[in-house]
Amino acid sequence: MSFLRITAGELKGRRIPVPKNDVRPTSERARQAYFNIVSDRIDAARFLDLFSGSGIFALEALSRGAASATAVELSRKNAIAIEKTAAAIGAEIEVITADVLSFLRGLGKRDFTLVYADPPYDFAQYDELLAALDRAPLVPGAIVAVEHRRHTAPFTTELHNLTPWRRNEYGEVWISMFSRN
Repeated sequence: MSFLRITAGELKGRRIPVPKNDVRPTSERARQAYFNIVSDRIDAARFLDLFSGSGIFALEALSRGAASATAVELSRKNAIAIEKTAAAIGAEIEVITADVLSFLRGLGKRDFTLVYADPPYDFAQYDELLAALDRAPLVPGAIVAVEHRRHTAPFTTELHNLTPWRRNEYGEVWISMFSRN
């Protein structure tokens, strides 16, 4: 079994197991860079980790001072593993087993301040994902980050509540970031 490591905060150094079917976890370098970018917003943030896999982003957010973290993962097996890992390291995390697009459609009144989405490489619904995030009840100034393959521009949808903010490149992975108006 392979592991990822929490890189900062009160849980720094804790090893998080990677699900066997997760063939492309985000690199530690890219994860650290993302959290460095949002470091001034992480304290007391409400963090949403979409396509959670191992739950490493939600756990890292809690370690760095987020007030809460919600992990959404389609695989029940992976969701159970996230719950077990969180319990083992003493992290309180809400884990939801659901399709991300369905979850976002029924989000209701949850006001997230930071959102990280890491869809699988073969994901074909980036526009639907971004449109759902554009309609989501995020707080003004919230940051939405969506991971995608290098040299792709998967976003063609018209945005009303999100504004493109920046894109960072880490080898084969690009992270496009948007700010909530």
